[in-house]
Amino acid sequence: MKHSIRMRYTSVLVLALTAIIGCVVLFNCFYLESYVTSQKKKAVQETISLVENYVESGWGDDEEVTLMRMCATNNIGVYVYYIGDSMLPQVKYSMNYNWESLSKRFESYLWGNGIQADEIYEKTDSHVLYRVYDSRMNSTQIECVGKAGSARYIISTSMEGIKESVALTNRFLIYGGIAGAVLGSFLIYFISRRLTRPILQMSSLAEQMSELNFQVHYEGKRQDEIGALGESMNRMSERLETTISELKEANVQLAKDIERKEKIDEMRREFLSNVSHELKTPIALIQGYSEGLKDGIADDDPDSRDFYCDVIIDEAKKMNHIVKRLLNLDELESGNMTLSWEEFDVTELLRGVMQASAVLAGDHTCEVTLDSPEELMVWADEFMLEEVIQNYLSNAYHYVSDPGHIWIRAFRRDDGEVEISVRNTGNQIPEADLDQVWDKFYKVDKARTRSYGGSGIGLSIVKAIMNSHGGSCGVRNCEDGVEFWCRLKPKAEEASEVKPASD
Repeated sequence: MKHSIRMRYTSVLVLALTAIIGCVVLFNCFYLESYVTSQKKKAVQETISLVENYVESGWGDDEEVTLMRMCATNNIGVYVYYIGDSMLPQVKYSMNYNWESLSKRFESYLWGNGIQADEIYEKTDSHVLYRVYDSRMNSTQIECVGKAGSARYIISTSMEGIKESVALTNRFLIYGGIAGAVLGSFLIYFISRRLTRPILQMSSLAEQMSELNFQVHYEGKRQDEIGALGESMNRMSERLETTISELKEANVQLAKDIERKEKIDEMRREFLSNVSHELKTPIALIQGYSEGLKDGIADDDPDSRDFYCDVIIDEAKKMNHIVKRLLNLDELESGNMTLSWEEFDVTELLRGVMQASAVLAGDHTCEVTLDSPEELMVWADEFMLEEVIQNYLSNAYHYVSDPGHIWIRAFRRDDGEVEISVRNTGNQIPEADLDQVWDKFYKVDKARTRSYGGSGIGLSIVKAIMNSHGGSCGVRNCEDGVEFWCRLKPKAEEASEVKPASD
């Protein structure tokens, strides 16, 4: 990746390590020598106190051991000179310092000639603390010359190793820093790789989720913040998947609703066109014959007057029939129609409907057969059930083949329901239209329906009637035609005695 977090972390940490080493080197260069010098001065001052105290209070084994430790620890040499008859200095302790290199400065101090020092740090009545370059030893010394009682002393420590130590330390830090930076870079790279691996994994998960792939999940077992983030992404993925699924279902349902509404609108427009056509002719006839009667066209001919009146009455009945069917359908679908429940013989009802509908055969050569028990009692609204059978039988007559056959069958099923079916020979209904024939205003063969005056609401009324009874209805294609059926549930006391249904 062009801007990898891993490389950024590695670069930042390497730069930080390099900066720290550089700061340490600069600090050594500018402050280490001053710091060591101050520590040397402090050690010399402590040694001065010990020497003066021991000279005044007397030397002992314990005092000499303490002074030896102080000198050994701080690389200090001490010379004490007692004024006596021998006029020779008595050395109490020495750290391998060459007396010859110190003797001139010491003798100059003893005889009161002063000290040739590069820098005097401290000067009192009893001692002088200073820094001096010793050309014979080719080194810089911090020394102190002083007196205590009858004794004279000189204390000296070398500063020669400080600069060399600083240079060595800096070189060590530089070389060690380079090696540490290289090794640290590899170490930091692998550590950052381990740290960023789950982040890169979740980045990949997020990218796949953005492409609506919600099957991927974070499978890490970490218990830290990254693990919590992974679990949050899993929950987010599940919720997004659920929400998007619900949204898709809602969109599909919305599309279906829109399609259904468009179909209903289309059928409503077609229905209005059909109703307008159906009402237009009766209204025109009623208007024309009424105007003729008003104008006295048939005043001298009683037969013509009766004919005009009969036409007006018949056309008014047709209009009234259409309006009543629409009102009945509206009441049934809204649940406002009260059913008159009673027990009656459906076989007798079928015979009556067959006899009343025989005139529909018209020019068809059609045979009608009834297959039903001598007595088959049902619990329903007889008038409404008669409307269902009339619709079925009317459709069968209008669509039966010529010559053809119509079968009417009624029987009690194993589950106690009474099934009534009307089957006719003729053309089958297209499979795509089987579920839609129950829709209001829907017509499979629009031209043929219009030819016999159908409005496309008969089967809608059948379905509404069966729904109000708590029953069911349907249609199926047979080998040589179409069969419509309906089923009525038994009375409550009968339903507890019947067996489960078996088709």
